[in-house]
Amino acid sequence: MKVARPELKQLIAGNYPRLQTLYQSLHRHPELSLQEVMTSSSLARELEGTGFVVTRNFGGYGLVAILRNGPGPTVMVRTEMDALPVEEKTGLPYASKERVRDRRGNEVCVMHACGHDVHMTCWVGTARTLAATRDQWSGTVVFIAQPAEEIGSGADMMLEAGLFKKFPRPDYCLALHCDPQEPAGSVAFTRGQAMANVDTVDIVMVGKGGTVPHRTRRLIPS
Repeated sequence: MKVARPELKQLIAGNYPRLQTLYQSLHRHPELSLQEVMTSSSLARELEGTGFVVTRNFGGYGLVAILRNGPGPTVMVRTEMDALPVEEKTGLPYASKERVRDRRGNEVCVMHACGHDVHMTCWVGTARTLAATRDQWSGTVVFIAQPAEEIGSGADMMLEAGLFKKFPRPDYCLALHCDPQEPAGSVAFTRGQAMANVDTVDIVMVGKGGTVPHRTRRLIPS
């Protein structure tokens, strides 16, 4: 991609108000794993009409968007969509007040406590920027919005539905995640697998929690 940096910054700045509105809406209306109906539809609407071919409800509420732009590598950009059964106490004007039934029938609060709202906003912004500058690059991009990441089943659901049989197999993959240990405005990356293991253990703790538990106030088993 050979877009001049000032031009690219200007394009991103022009998209920022729309993306900020999207982010706040996603944060205000989070959905649990396997319930990402409105979230998936919202992301689809953001990409439809930009040149992407969008497939909805693939592997549950998964989303696949393809933009073919001549010869070149195939690059996959992936985000996740689901939120957590957590009560938000931030006091933000766009804080979540959602309460729903989880898959076990329990009434729970819902919050984007893991940053998936940020991931989705970055994903949309990147897709729309690539669509707007496709005269400057060549290749195929595959944008995937994965459901049910928090319970470890969404990726399997999309693969079992034939993700890489029905859509282009990527040469390169980019998976997004927030990291509170990195300075705001920076981007960190690593080669190969990262954060790829999924184990499920239910432990009830009492204390001051956070996204990096071993760095928070001491937790005491209840």
